[in-house]
Amino acid sequence: MLPGNATPEMTANISENSDVFLPDSETGVTVPKTVEAVMHIMYITVSVAAVGGNGMVCYIVLAYQRMRTVTNFFIINLAVGDILMACLCIPFGFVSNLLLQYWPFGAVMCVLVSYAQVVSVFISAYTLIAISIDRYIAILYPLRPRMTKLQAKLIIVLVWVVALITPLPTAVLSRLEIHPAWDGFNDTTRRYICTEAWETTEQRYYYSMALMILQYFFPLIVLLYTYTRIAIVVWGNKPPGEAEDVRDQRLAASKRKMVKMMITVVTVFSLCWLPLNILIVVGDQDERIWQYENIVYVWFVCHWLAMSHASYNPIIYCWMNSKFRDGFFQICRNIACTRFRNRYLEENTLHRCNTYSTYTSVRNLSVHGSSPRSLHSNGKCMMAPSPTPSTRLTVQHVCRYDGCLTEDEMVSDSQV
Repeated sequence: MLPGNATPEMTANISENSDVFLPDSETGVTVPKTVEAVMHIMYITVSVAAVGGNGMVCYIVLAYQRMRTVTNFFIINLAVGDILMACLCIPFGFVSNLLLQYWPFGAVMCVLVSYAQVVSVFISAYTLIAISIDRYIAILYPLRPRMTKLQAKLIIVLVWVVALITPLPTAVLSRLEIHPAWDGFNDTTRRYICTEAWETTEQRYYYSMALMILQYFFPLIVLLYTYTRIAIVVWGNKPPGEAEDVRDQRLAASKRKMVKMMITVVTVFSLCWLPLNILIVVGDQDERIWQYENIVYVWFVCHWLAMSHASYNPIIYCWMNSKFRDGFFQICRNIACTRFRNRYLEENTLHRCNTYSTYTSVRNLSVHGSSPRSLHSNGKCMMAPSPTPSTRLTVQHVCRYDGCLTEDEMVSDSQV
């Protein structure tokens, strides 16, 4: 059973419930328009935040040399998995499971989306394991050689291999089946659902349990063990010996910050995915759960919480890591400066010479001994060769960020 895909039993039993809302005259379940609008806002917000935030994380690590550390390479891989989740799992799962209650995207996308959902979860889980092992070795065995960047890249490749091979049954068995409520009879349009075609419900249940153990409980146990040992060493009693100097205290504080950040990442991962995993396993074990009147809302809450995990990691990095925070702020400053530059260039191109409204004192104008504005033979405006003192003051106040506009560019707009 996949995280994010509804079972045929869930769809059929919900559609047979006479108390649910019906779209037009067709047989199927839908939700009130107000709830649907809230769902749209929540899923769109998560998708945009996940793609934008994780994209910025990848840019920060790749753009700045000092950020290219072993741990940050793993963080890039974690961000790639979250982007994959945001691009495939969130929109397709939301539209098919909660809005339409059928699969409108075709057989190829059924296999691709179902497979990508499980792969992205494995990538997140096993990348977190790789980070915890790296931290575990670095802190508990400081005299051992540190993991190199090449070794980190090889581990990332191994994570992808495991993530691609383990859920292969999902790719093999995912297919379209006729929707029980839209089977083509009774003047209804034939529609389909995307599901796994297991021979028996027992096979589906065992596969769901295997997936939950491999992608949730096993990583959680490893993470709890490694970070518990790390926390004992980092926050434990200081061993006897010489007092720590300033450098040792600074290194210890840096280790604590990193461990706090990764513990927060692991905690958020565990809390976000636990409700959906429980709901899926319980539903595979007892299909009567899908007959509950408001099960669609329970599914929505669990599914949205799991999907929202893709957007939380960049927020955690910005909150708990000063280097990532500086990188985020630098990107925001660059975007603001780019907009300022574009607006300046547009205004400077469209405005005529007699529309300038920046003034300087007569005393400053007399410095040049002539009028600062003159006309070429082609009628274009030409400024004075050098700025006055008041113009330089204007340049300093217009843009305080590095890289916005050069002084010469600003002078050409501020001189009169």
